[in-house]
Amino acid sequence: MPHANIVKLVPHDTDRFYALAAEYLPDSDPERMHRFADIYPEAYRALWLDGQMIGVCYGWFRRHFVPEDPSFTLDGICIRYDHWRQGYGTLLLRAFEDAARAYGAPSVSVGSGVESEPFYIACGYTPKEYKVWTDGATQIEHTYTDLEDYRTYTRRNPDGFVVLEKSL
Repeated sequence: MPHANIVKLVPHDTDRFYALAAEYLPDSDPERMHRFADIYPEAYRALWLDGQMIGVCYGWFRRHFVPEDPSFTLDGICIRYDHWRQGYGTLLLRAFEDAARAYGAPSVSVGSGVESEPFYIACGYTPKEYKVWTDGATQIEHTYTDLEDYRTYTRRNPDGFVVLEKSL
C-alpha cells in the first residue's frame, strides 16, 4: 500500500473535503457537518494519497441528539471508489477512533447500511440495533443480543439500518 497521510481538516481544504463527502455521502446534513467541525476539529479527518484527497471522515458526540448516549458517532466516512478494498478505510476509521478517544468518548457508534456492515464488524464493531424510519423518526425494530442474532435476524423492513458500536 502506498504511503497515505491522514490529517485534520484545514481551512484551505474545506471545499474539497465537503465535495468528497457530498459525492459519496449524499444523505449527510451539510449544516450539521459544518456546525460540528468547529466543535470537534480532531474528528474531521482527510486521507491524502499522492497529493489527492481520497477519503474523509467526521463525527461528534451522539449526546447532542440523544442525551443518554455517551458514544462518539461516526456520521460519515468514505474512500474514493478507485481506492476501495486497499486498507484505506480501516486506516481512516482508526484515525477517527483515536480522535474520539482523545475527546474522552467511551465508544464509537455508527449507523450502517447492509453493504458496509461487514466492514465495521471486521473492524471490531458489534451490531446493537436495527432501526427503521417511521413517520420521520427512527424506531428500533430489533435489539441484537449477539453476533449470531445479528446474522440470523430477518429484517422486516429492508430500508432500515444497523447501529454498530465499538468500545474504546
